Amino acid sequence: MAMDNNFYITIGREKGAGGTEIAKLLSSKFNIPLYDKQLLDLAAKESGLCKELFEQIDERKGTKYFTSMQFGNFVSSFAECFTSSPIGRSELFKIQSQTIETIAQKGSAIFIGRCADYVLRENPNCLNVFITASKDDRLKRLYSVDKIKDFENMSKDELYNWLEESDKRRSSYYNYFTYKQWGASSSYHLCLDSTFLGIEACVEIISKIIKENGWA
Repeated sequence: MAMDNNFYITIGREKGAGGTEIAKLLSSKFNIPLYDKQLLDLAAKESGLCKELFEQIDERKGTKYFTSMQFGNFVSSFAECFTSSPIGRSELFKIQSQTIETIAQKGSAIFIGRCADYVLRENPNCLNVFITASKDDRLKRLYSVDKIKDFENMSKDELYNWLEESDKRRSSYYNYFTYKQWGASSSYHLCLDSTFLGIEACVEIISKIIKENGWA
């Protein structure tokens, strides 16, 4: 797959746990690219399909197929990309996975979500990390970047439920495509609590493992 001097960090995360923040700091520290939603753009470009198709399945298992009829008023916008034949979610996942593999062949990288740990499972130079945090800490972080709409009108229980639903979608997607359990320690090399440790400490722990393995 990749050259021996390349390495990869995959980061699974609970909603608002700081996984993206940690990934950005690691990207800067090791001077390697970070791929999050950029994967959707690349997968769309390489496949010739609309980006919106990949956005619809992004870390959501959902139903099995898409057809143009499912998008109602949006069909005309996607007319050049759709046909009357159903597009399987498994096919879209396969395209996205091939995009991850193509990136990995070019050099070291950090991947957020999208089952990258599973896609790169045969690569020995890959550290798979999962980031968790307390619900209150996660909500505070999401507030700070305006990721929750109308949160002022929601009760704490409603906000907690919103977090759980967000995580459930990621869990369903991951469990379905990887046959592993999202968030379970057995599914990763390293699980870190960013509330207990702090963002900077999480970055240092991951960095230390990368360096001790001689990858950087």
